[in-house]
Amino acid sequence: MWVVMLAACMGSPDPTPWCSLEAKPGPDLSTPTPTWYGEAGRIVERKCSGCHGPGGSAPFDLVDYDDVAIRREVVRRAVETRAMPPWQADRCCNHYFDDRSLDDREHAALVRFLSEGMPLGDPATQQPAQTQTPLSRVDVTVTMPEEYVANPPAGTDDNRCFLLDWPMDGTTFITGMYIRPGIRRQVHHVIMAAVKPEAVDEITKLENADPLAGFDCNGGFGNLRDIVVLGGSVQGGDFPRGLGTQVVKGSKLVLNIHYSTLGITTVLPDRTSVQFKVDSTARDAQSAPIANPAWLIADTMKVAAGDPDAVYFYKYKPVLLTGGKKALLQGVTPHMHTFGSRIKVAALHKDGTSTCLLEIPKWRFGWEQPFWFADEIPFAPDDELYVECHFDNSAANQPLGQQPKDFAWGGNGQDMCAAFVSFVKAEEPKQ
Repeated sequence: MWVVMLAACMGSPDPTPWCSLEAKPGPDLSTPTPTWYGEAGRIVERKCSGCHGPGGSAPFDLVDYDDVAIRREVVRRAVETRAMPPWQADRCCNHYFDDRSLDDREHAALVRFLSEGMPLGDPATQQPAQTQTPLSRVDVTVTMPEEYVANPPAGTDDNRCFLLDWPMDGTTFITGMYIRPGIRRQVHHVIMAAVKPEAVDEITKLENADPLAGFDCNGGFGNLRDIVVLGGSVQGGDFPRGLGTQVVKGSKLVLNIHYSTLGITTVLPDRTSVQFKVDSTARDAQSAPIANPAWLIADTMKVAAGDPDAVYFYKYKPVLLTGGKKALLQGVTPHMHTFGSRIKVAALHKDGTSTCLLEIPKWRFGWEQPFWFADEIPFAPDDELYVECHFDNSAANQPLGQQPKDFAWGGNGQDMCAAFVSFVKAEEPKQ
C-alpha cells in the first residue's frame, strides 16, 4: 500500500503558476483622504472590531476613533504590510465566505487615512453601525474543564489541547461556532475539532499522561486520528449554505489553543469557552485529508538543514470518501507549522486543467482556519485533490538564532504538509 501512496507523489508539481506570487500594485493614494465618519470608520468596524472589540480575542480594542489614534503607527504598519486583518488566503485564487481581508480599495483607503493625519470628517455623514451577530443563535456552550496557565519555553508560544465533553445526546449537526477567549490578550488563536467515539480513549490517554491541564499540542491536529476539524481563528459564525458537521453520541471535542505571552509580564489563568449553533439536520460536510501517509514514516518528508525552499506535494483521488460519485467542494483548511513558507491547494481535472482552491503566499503558523468557498465547487469522480507545501529551513528562519537542522514530519520542532477539504456528496438526479 505504501508503494502506491508514494507513487502518487512522483512526477512533477502542478505547473499552474501561483497567482499570489505575481507582482501587485501598491495602494492607490491618489484619491481624496478618507475620513473617520466616512469610509475609514466603517472599514475599521467591518474588518477590525470583531476581534478588537468587547468579547473579542485581540489584546486591545479598535472600536472608536480614540482607540485607533492611540495606536496609529502600530495599526498603520499592520495594515500596510497586510499583517492584519489575519486572513492568509489570497483573493486571486478563489473567493471565500465571510472574507475578513481588506480588498484593494479598503486597503488603500485605510493606509491613506492612517498616513494622512486621520481626519475626522463630518459626523453628520456617519453611516449607521452595522449590527454584527457572529451566531444567529447559541444552543450549546462548552468550557475548558479547568483553568490553564500558559507556560511557553523562552521566546516561543504555548500550543495546548483540551478534551471537552459534548453534552448533546444522539446525533446532531454543528452548524456554527463562536470562540470566547478567557484571557483575550493571551489567546492568540483557537482551532476546534470533533473527536469520533473510536478515538476518544486514545486522546484521553494523552490527556491523562500530562500532569498539567490538557496536553501538549505543538503538532496541532496532524498527529491525531479520527477527528473532524470544525473551525478556527478567533471569530466564527454560522456555516454557509446550511452546512453542518455531524457529531454522534459518544463523541468529544478537542480545543487547540495557541497561547502567546510575548510582552506579558503576568500570565493569567485562562478558561476559554466556545458557543455552538446546533441543528438536528444539515448538509453533512465531510472532510477529505490531503497528505501522503508515507510522510508519517521515518524521514520520508525530510527537509535538509539550510534549505530555503524545500517542496513537497501530493495528489490523489478521494474515491473511498466520495464513493466515486460527484461531490461539491465547500472549503479547505490548510496545515503546516513554523517552517512552512507557502501552501497551495487545488482540484486537478482529467482534461489537464486545475481549479485553484487556496493559495497562501506567506504562511503564518497560528492563523490556521477553514476557508469556506463563496460558492461550492463541482468535483468529478476522476478529479484529484492536490496540496503543495514549501518550507524555509534557512539560517535566517530559525527560532532564537539556533542553527538549522534536518527535520521531517512531526511536532516539536518539525513540520507538516496537509490540507483538509470539506465536501458534500452531490445529489443524484431524480429518474
